[in-house]
Amino acid sequence: MRELIAILKGLFITLKHNIKNIFKNPFTVQYPDTKRKLPERARWALRLQRHEDGTERCIACQLCAAICPSEAIHIEGDENPIDSPIGKGQRYASVWMWDAGRCLYCGFCVEACPDEVIIMSDVYEMASSSRESMIWDKNKLFVPPGVMPKQAWMGFYRNRKQLDGKPVSLPKEVHQKEEEVYAREKKERKRFYENRQFMFLEEKYENIINPKQSKTE
Repeated sequence: MRELIAILKGLFITLKHNIKNIFKNPFTVQYPDTKRKLPERARWALRLQRHEDGTERCIACQLCAAICPSEAIHIEGDENPIDSPIGKGQRYASVWMWDAGRCLYCGFCVEACPDEVIIMSDVYEMASSSRESMIWDKNKLFVPPGVMPKQAWMGFYRNRKQLDGKPVSLPKEVHQKEEEVYAREKKERKRFYENRQFMFLEEKYENIINPKQSKTE
């Protein structure tokens, strides 16, 4: 008898919560007309952030590709052009590809990126009928110009209140140093092309490639 009472008591508690949810907390979402609001730390499709002025944030260090356990990221770096810079570093990613079908959505790439370029967004509608369409390139990964960058690192050492869409502030010194180095190298490279001098040497280009000829003169 005691066992029967315990079973009936458990069934009553379950029935009570079911009736309460049906009338007060409807849980069925009429998708796709209605979409659920995802939490702040949603870990879905990767997106790449830009600088405040719209230039690309990635410096092609390839740390994200190195740490990815499923090899879902492929990056090819190139030298940042002088006249029309694409980013603020010495290099930029000429090729940035992400395979959504191979990705484990672990977030390792987000934590490994030193400039907080990669973020895991709330874009979860990635179903496709072909493998090729699940490979995203730069045009699809980079956020549109004008979208302010936000803090991306999701480690639990960061407070949830800091993940409210505020602009990135932690790597500011890193970006400032990169800009200074790039500005100095940009000036030196211009001098090399104009005066045929090496970037960090004062001798003429001809004196370096023909030292014997320069001594005889």
